[in-house]
Amino acid sequence: MKVLHLISGRGRWDAKGLAEELECSQRTIHRMLSTLSMAGVPWYFDEKFRAYRIRPGFKFSLAENAVLNPECEPQAANDKESFQDATERLIEDGEAFAESLTQFLEMLKRSVSTAGENKVAD
Repeated sequence: MKVLHLISGRGRWDAKGLAEELECSQRTIHRMLSTLSMAGVPWYFDEKFRAYRIRPGFKFSLAENAVLNPECEPQAANDKESFQDATERLIEDGEAFAESLTQFLEMLKRSVSTAGENKVAD
């Protein structure tokens, strides 16, 4: 979420700058960006400014905005109902994303394991 917050702001964040800010490797930043892509966040690298950005026109859902901006509270009863619905959908989507990510990781593990077995057989 921190990467998403940084690249959606006004700063100029490249992989090196993000890695320094988050105290991790540039490779970890690339993995985080890949995760954002799988979550449907349309980020890109702006060559002109040499920085990661979120595509213009992309809007976060009410629940996502609440996560990114927790100080903002829904005002009206309808907003609270919409917020509850959006939160439930976000949780469901997050669980589905986590499950697909788990399946993907298991597939990668099997692939590495199979490749290792084939290498030993050679």
